[in-house]
Amino acid sequence: MPDIIRPDDLYLHAQSFHKAAKALAAVFQAGDHLFAQANASPVVFMYRHALELYLKAIVLGDGGNFLAAKPDPISVGKTHSVSWLAQFVCQIVTSLKWQKEFRCEGVESLADFKAVVESVADDPGSYVFRSPVAADEQGIREFARKMDAVLDLLNVTGDALAAQWDLRKDGMGIEEDGGSGFGQTIQ
Repeated sequence: MPDIIRPDDLYLHAQSFHKAAKALAAVFQAGDHLFAQANASPVVFMYRHALELYLKAIVLGDGGNFLAAKPDPISVGKTHSVSWLAQFVCQIVTSLKWQKEFRCEGVESLADFKAVVESVADDPGSYVFRSPVAADEQGIREFARKMDAVLDLLNVTGDALAAQWDLRKDGMGIEEDGGSGFGQTIQ
């Protein structure tokens, strides 16, 4: 059985998918009206996958240290539910009282963040894909701009969580092997 990917690696993968999504969005052409929605699907999928990876990186990485109960790494690793993962990120932001700082263009509150996540959420057990955007050049560019802002926010949040955990770890004398003392794992 393969090892679960490390949170640091998840960040790298998330950044790579984000970069690929930006490149696809930049050259997107709707094409034939009958296939425009299908042509938009790879752009939306790449952004959605980058979102999923950033959320997993936060939950499995230093962000998990700020949860009352850490989620089970295997469950997090197996899920594709961005809605479920976003709930943990919202709990982390709330536990640190970062609600006012957790903002970007188009996201002024945790409710706005949840709405963006829900716009790309789909049934994790399904192979059905729905697109939350108009499948024209303008719709894709607006979608990309909003997703770029959210993904950049998650990226800097991951960095801030690492710094915050380092500060707390130093102040509490916590060893590198874990031992957060923040609670048990959610299964």
